Amino acid sequence: MAAHNGNATYLANRKRLLADHPLCHWCSQREATAADHLIEPGRGGSHELDNLVPSCKPCNSRRGQAYGVHLQREQAANPTPATKNHGQRSQLFLTNPLMPPQDISPIFHKGLTELATTGHDMPRLVTTTASGQKSAVNEIGDFAKEVLGVDLMPWQLNILHGLTSMDSNGDYLHRVGLVSVARQNGKTVAIASLVGWWLTTQGKARGQAQTVITVAHKLDLATALYTYLAPVLESKFKAHVSWSYGRMVLTMPDNSVWFPRAATPAAGHGYSVDLVVADEVWDISEAAIDEGLLPSQRARKNPLFVMMSTAGTQDSKAMLRWREQGLRAIDSGEQSKLYFAEFSPPPNSDLMSPTAWAYANPALGHTLEMSVIEAESEAPNRNAFLRASVNTWTATQNGWLEPGVFEALQSDEPIPPGGVLAIEVDNEGALYVGVRAVQVGLKTAVTVAFVAGTLAETWRLVEAEIASGPMLRVAITPGLEIHLPPNMERRKTIVGYRELLKWTAAVKNMIIENRIYHHGENQLIEHVERAVLIKHQGSVALSSTRSPGPITLARCMVWAAALASKPQLVGKPLVVALNR
Repeated sequence: MAAHNGNATYLANRKRLLADHPLCHWCSQREATAADHLIEPGRGGSHELDNLVPSCKPCNSRRGQAYGVHLQREQAANPTPATKNHGQRSQLFLTNPLMPPQDISPIFHKGLTELATTGHDMPRLVTTTASGQKSAVNEIGDFAKEVLGVDLMPWQLNILHGLTSMDSNGDYLHRVGLVSVARQNGKTVAIASLVGWWLTTQGKARGQAQTVITVAHKLDLATALYTYLAPVLESKFKAHVSWSYGRMVLTMPDNSVWFPRAATPAAGHGYSVDLVVADEVWDISEAAIDEGLLPSQRARKNPLFVMMSTAGTQDSKAMLRWREQGLRAIDSGEQSKLYFAEFSPPPNSDLMSPTAWAYANPALGHTLEMSVIEAESEAPNRNAFLRASVNTWTATQNGWLEPGVFEALQSDEPIPPGGVLAIEVDNEGALYVGVRAVQVGLKTAVTVAFVAGTLAETWRLVEAEIASGPMLRVAITPGLEIHLPPNMERRKTIVGYRELLKWTAAVKNMIIENRIYHHGENQLIEHVERAVLIKHQGSVALSSTRSPGPITLARCMVWAAALASKPQLVGKPLVVALNR
């Protein structure tokens, strides 16, 4: 909690500001839960009402992170005795040591209308990173400016800060990062800055030659980065460069090496790798990541695995899996080993509008013009435009609900214990999910009860739900029935595709008629919003194969909501015999 939260003036004005449950000042989408300073107290801002605006938790966290980056760069420009040594490292690449590092422009300092024409510097979805955390963003930004001749854009600096945030020991808070943004926004420059900085500094800093591997789904794309950066490292740092196609390797004077490779399961075999960068991971296989690249970092101290990409399709298994993990981390509000950041429009957006385009294109106003995206939007292949230019997953626009309909049902109304808990395992058999629904008056409340990695953990979490609500009923799929603990036998209801066919239309009507509410879990919203309907023998059901990504939570929501909203027979019927 920020230190100013104990200030009496701040607390009083915060209470007044949030009394009428206003929408967030920054995104105009979610209900505000915090009072945000227009000018931070550290820069002279007051706690008075005219310096406070209502903010939702995601926007408040993003601004806090951006302010942390700003403070760090100020400290590098004006080092105190405590930060002087770190500041000297960040000056490593400055030809003029008196030149201050590039500052970050204020984030979200304008209204939403202006933002629609200039882009969003912060991602809409981002995992939690403690504000004020130190990172390597200063040094990477200086490398880009002084070596590559590029001023990194605010969005690039923000994600590089998140990717390289460190704890007090200098170890990375996140061992894996996934950044998703529309095409032609500057991913390649951000990657080149990170790779170049790593190769030129980390061997000496760590006392050990470094190994870097960069991969892409096609060798041509992997070598494009090499062709851009290798000549610079050769001319300015005396790197030895091999240009043999398919076997390219760059060796630094300290014996640090860089291998550009196609993303195959064999890509990391035989190497012990410090930095892995996977570009356009939407088209990289799970085998390449899980069997080839991630295991290559096990023996390295403080490694980093970075994935960057635009949105993918339902076949993008690896990216979908990591994205789901990122959404779970956002919902929990806890810092995890994954840094996930996504520039994408909210679910309730008109995807063919400039406002939606601005969310996905943070380079607008820097290297991109809105007129370019407007011209792209007229292409006949709308799916390709939405995926590449709006960073929207293919087929999301074909969902069973209009965009934003389910998200709009978010409420602060409490969700009591009990009801129906629907449980299913995902298609990969790796995650078990539970969605609980309970009837509250005339509405049905739904919430994500758990996401578990093992069956044993699942039953422990179910027991905890039963302890909270002794009348809880459990809906399970046939594959889980054989594993059901005996003490849950009397609570069970078997559900499957037949029940989806029976209940999907009814639950859709409940959503449209505002008879369902939830607490705004990102993962639940994503699953429900992306689900696609198919027709079968006169009925409709949610289709896992047609949907662009997992919809396990949506299926469980249909089962749980339908069962919870059905009238229940209480007690046994009375039989009355009349004497004649």
